[in-house]
Amino acid sequence: MTEKLKEYTVVEKIPVRWGDMDARGHVNNTIYYRYFESTRIALFRFFDIYEEPTAATIGPILSYQDCYYKAPLTYPDTVYVGAKISNIEGSKIKIKHSIFSEKLNRIVAEGEAHIIWYNYKNKQKVKISENQKDKLLGIKK
Repeated sequence: MTEKLKEYTVVEKIPVRWGDMDARGHVNNTIYYRYFESTRIALFRFFDIYEEPTAATIGPILSYQDCYYKAPLTYPDTVYVGAKISNIEGSKIKIKHSIFSEKLNRIVAEGEAHIIWYNYKNKQKVKISENQKDKLLGIKK
């Protein structure tokens, strides 16, 4: 597992629950997005940019996400979900995700999310400062 996800900044271990499956007997497609979401929050915590939603004045808001499903997940299983920042442009942070299945011993899904740095009070996007960008990309000056 660690070899497949070694390039990711954070990796979350998540058990597949019986209730994650749908009538077709595999994990419902919407659950993959929840796995991505949990790992994005872990990534925000890693970079110390997470604030409780009621306290946040400027912070991240999801603007786009996609998922490429490579293999169906089923219960029981444990997945490892990786997240890393792949690019920052203006007010947009692009995050890459991958889901690794312990049972199948392979990557079962890959995705991308676009996060906009957003001023919740003024209801508008905010450009990410160069210092914040460097911090999020791991650039030391």
